[in-house]
Amino acid sequence: MTTNNSTPIRTGIHDRKGGTLISVIAVMLIISVLGVSVIFLTHTSEHSYLSANAGSRAYYLAESGLRYAQQSHCDQFAADEKGWRHGRERTLTLPKVGEQDDVIHVIRIGGNFWATAIVDTGTAREARARVPMPLSLCGVDPNAVSVEEGAIFGDSGMALGQNTLIEGDVVIIGAEIDIDIRGYVEGNIMADNIDLTGGGTVLGDIYSSGLVNVKVGTVAGDIHSATGITIGSAQSTVIGGWLFSEGPISLGGSAQVGGHIHASVGDGAVVVGAGNVSISGSAIIGTVDDPIEIRAAGDVDLSGGAIVYGNVYAGGSITMSQNTRIYGSAYAVGAISSDGIITGEVRELSPSYVKAPISPNLSILEGLTLPDATVFTAGGPDRSVPLGTVESPTDYALSPGTYGAFTSPDNTDGYTSLYLNAGSADHGNYYFDSVSFGIDTTLYLDLSGTYDIRIFIVGNVVVGGALDVLVSADGTNYLPIWSVDPLVDVVDPLIAARVYSEAHGSFTLGASSKWFGSVYTPTGNLSVGNGSYLIGSYLSGGGHDLKNGSTVVHVAPNYFAE
Repeated sequence: MTTNNSTPIRTGIHDRKGGTLISVIAVMLIISVLGVSVIFLTHTSEHSYLSANAGSRAYYLAESGLRYAQQSHCDQFAADEKGWRHGRERTLTLPKVGEQDDVIHVIRIGGNFWATAIVDTGTAREARARVPMPLSLCGVDPNAVSVEEGAIFGDSGMALGQNTLIEGDVVIIGAEIDIDIRGYVEGNIMADNIDLTGGGTVLGDIYSSGLVNVKVGTVAGDIHSATGITIGSAQSTVIGGWLFSEGPISLGGSAQVGGHIHASVGDGAVVVGAGNVSISGSAIIGTVDDPIEIRAAGDVDLSGGAIVYGNVYAGGSITMSQNTRIYGSAYAVGAISSDGIITGEVRELSPSYVKAPISPNLSILEGLTLPDATVFTAGGPDRSVPLGTVESPTDYALSPGTYGAFTSPDNTDGYTSLYLNAGSADHGNYYFDSVSFGIDTTLYLDLSGTYDIRIFIVGNVVVGGALDVLVSADGTNYLPIWSVDPLVDVVDPLIAARVYSEAHGSFTLGASSKWFGSVYTPTGNLSVGNGSYLIGSYLSGGGHDLKNGSTVVHVAPNYFAE
């Protein structure tokens, strides 16, 4: 018997069945992977689309907030010529059914509005956008500045004491005039050389035909300078405004600047270092959330730990020492030499990448002059107010007319009063050789007439101090000027435009005094003592000196020389 030990031979059909099964499994795996990938890609695409859409919505909502702010600003500007004040912030809420509300935060910082919109709060799609916009001019020509726009207007020097408040613009048009700001200016400053010291604050813009030096102070708006800007210490801040200069820009100490920096060369006289930007010490330019641009026609030099959040463009070279940072890109026509850190793109010898700086707007200073002095004479009889007492107070009424020297005595008990009145058929015009008010006199201004009170003084006006002023719109009820407020249904402060004083000598207001209406000294000095309160416009061809703690509330005059 023969035993067959050979291995059975499998037919080809069995091999084909196994191969087909493996192929089917492989195809199923591939299809499954593709399916999962398609689902993932679809989800990712949808998420990306929704995120991008949220980002776009945030941006457009921020722009809507800016349009709202501009319209509100112009509506208010038409009412009180101040508009949306610096530092004012509003939050706008847009309700969403079943979801977190979208919000828009709008704030005015100096000459700009900033709107921050936040959408889809608390979700994976949350997005936000922060967008700036310069204040609308509300139909006003930006280069059309008139003398009436200055709370302080002159062509000689000015000193603004500590804690002094100017609710309006300061305009000093004299060439090579230095002005020292230690107080608080709610409007713009236009002058030649401007120093901010002693904690001075400017909420508007600065326009200088010379130098701007922020030693110790704060500027909320833009700075425009023809010959150079210096921001020089840890107490120096430019909140959100831009710096424009046709001279060098130097930032040192721990200075902080939140806006863009533009250093151009200009078309006028050659300024040494024009177009250069130097940043030293621990100065910080821009922020993580609000990066800026530095554009220099010349060189940019960073040293001593300076930090820049944003891009730097130099028409010359860029030099950085150790411990300096540019959290952004650097572009230069010349070389870029850095021992510091640049986080973004670096392109030296690349003029095509460099953005040109914008020159300052100095046309706003052109054509400004003091008004012509009024031609008048006095020389009538002298007038002297008797001293009042508790038992016998003096209420001295003076009709419009021409007089010699006018005097009132010191009256520390405060029982001496002078009454002046507006005209009903013509202006209530008063002409004096000189005026001298003793301490603690009270001045009553009757503005119930149709016309104005206009006071013309050939010589000096001297107010000994603590002069009080009360105003009446009906000839009966008199109110102290600190309570003159249209919001509480009393006398409108704008009637200060109906009181005008012109002294061809000097005007000296003693400490703790008040004045209502505008004052013009074409050739003499205008001096205001500590702690005084003034409503009107104050113009001088001989210089201004406002002592500590005084306040000027601007109301434009409606009369100059006719």
